[in-house]
Amino acid sequence: MSHSKAETDSLFEGLVERNRRRLLGIARSYARGDEYQDLFQDILLQIWKSLDRFEGRSSADTWLYRIALNTALTFRRRADTRSRHIPPPAEDANQRLHALPAGSTPDLDLVRRFIGTLGAVDRAVFVLYLDDLSYREMAEILGLSEGAVGVRLNRIKKKFVAEYCDR
Repeated sequence: MSHSKAETDSLFEGLVERNRRRLLGIARSYARGDEYQDLFQDILLQIWKSLDRFEGRSSADTWLYRIALNTALTFRRRADTRSRHIPPPAEDANQRLHALPAGSTPDLDLVRRFIGTLGAVDRAVFVLYLDDLSYREMAEILGLSEGAVGVRLNRIKKKFVAEYCDR
């Protein structure tokens, strides 16, 4: 769709403002440490560059999610390729969990570590789940069936409980 510069600017600003928290969540989930800021900027750039190709076949928010996830997956693959020779951090998430007082809930850092252990598709499912999207919305964004989203989410939850809560 073709827009004037002012319309494009307005559309971009509205999309980003409405989805800023989710976009930052995706960036934090797929990048390590402060790299999330670079990934966030990459996501914004890809959204900007793709605005003219938005055809309205899905909601603008769903379209934006697809761009953000595809950009994050590409970023993660590149980062993994660059760091293959660097060993992973020595800190163990299970040690962190056991240090929590009885009855407390896992902290955000622990959840981020868990997300980092997931494969690309499972990571995307879990991030979208944390953003309270419906199975239908997740399926549309990821190109999966609702049943596949449900199965993956069930496995992810079981993995989290088994690795971080059953000890």
